[in-house]
Amino acid sequence: MSTDIRFENGELIVTRVYAASREAVFEAWVETSKVEQWWGCGDTTRVRSHIEPRVGGRYDHTMTIAGSDIAGNGLIVEFVPPSRLAYTAPLYGTTDIQMRVTVDFTEVTGGTRVQLVHQGIPDMRVDGDVELRLIVRDGWTAAFGKLDTFLVGEMQATVS
Repeated sequence: MSTDIRFENGELIVTRVYAASREAVFEAWVETSKVEQWWGCGDTTRVRSHIEPRVGGRYDHTMTIAGSDIAGNGLIVEFVPPSRLAYTAPLYGTTDIQMRVTVDFTEVTGGTRVQLVHQGIPDMRVDGDVELRLIVRDGWTAAFGKLDTFLVGEMQATVS
């Protein structure tokens, strides 16, 4: 299945349907041991994560990319299992730029539709003059693909 990605009104919107139950997909977003298996961009080689799955709970993800650790953390602001998760997402290395990520999980025929809305991505260039919004887009594209691989593996493990 493909991932639909678009920018609309300054927000990044990512949508994909997974052939898994809504509960299984939601758990993959909030259970540390599962997040560590799929989180991160395509160049991520390791993820360390800690999640407190509740409103006001913290999440901390550290991705290892090319031998360097990139930490991301924030607070969960909405937690409605298994239908919605939202959290703050400070720009890496800052505390003054707050983004927000909202993820909705909807049952559809054959699985679960996940729609992520990433708000507040600053209009800036980083890493050798690359637009930050393109880096964020590419990161979510890779992560959504890695999530699909993880979920397929989970389903195969339960059948075996």
